[in-house]
Amino acid sequence: MFERVARKNAVGNDNVLTISSEHGLISQRDFFNKSVASADLSGYTLLHRSEFAYNKSYSSGYPMGAIKPLMSYDAGVVSSLYLCFRLRPGVDASFDFFRHYFEIGLLNEGVGGIAQEGARNHGLLNVGIGDFFKLRLHVPDADEQRAIAAAINTAEAEEQLQLQRLNALRAEKLALMQQLLTGKRRVRLPAAETTP
Repeated sequence: MFERVARKNAVGNDNVLTISSEHGLISQRDFFNKSVASADLSGYTLLHRSEFAYNKSYSSGYPMGAIKPLMSYDAGVVSSLYLCFRLRPGVDASFDFFRHYFEIGLLNEGVGGIAQEGARNHGLLNVGIGDFFKLRLHVPDADEQRAIAAAINTAEAEEQLQLQRLNALRAEKLALMQQLLTGKRRVRLPAAETTP
């Protein structure tokens, strides 16, 4: 269903991406407020929108590494340490389904079976490219993939809406607290609730 993306950065793209558990593939400038990449980016892998990158380092919430799609930019480059891939052209499959499939770790068991960690790897899993692409995916047919993805996307949109509302309420509470502490606003209690 997938094929490797191994195109080098021959176009001089300088949007260096990193994988963030919260934000997915994000520009290093946006994430770190600076670029921590090498000056020569020609050896980096060039990704296009809707292609995936697999960071083989385990981290909190991602015991077998994180697989994230490029969604926020049209293109960007990642370190050659990332294993990059995309849906094969002509394959009837849902991109959104696989975005969720990888995010919840449904590939973890398979990766765990092929990954090895050396003593000097410092959290980097040794996952062979050939072994990775031989992993079997347990997925429904394309129509069911689309239906599942639509349901999860709706829930995801509702969650984002609720988070926005929560953040607005927190900002309002903070503003009210600051006004109370500085005396700009005072609380007037009813006479029955005040003590003489």
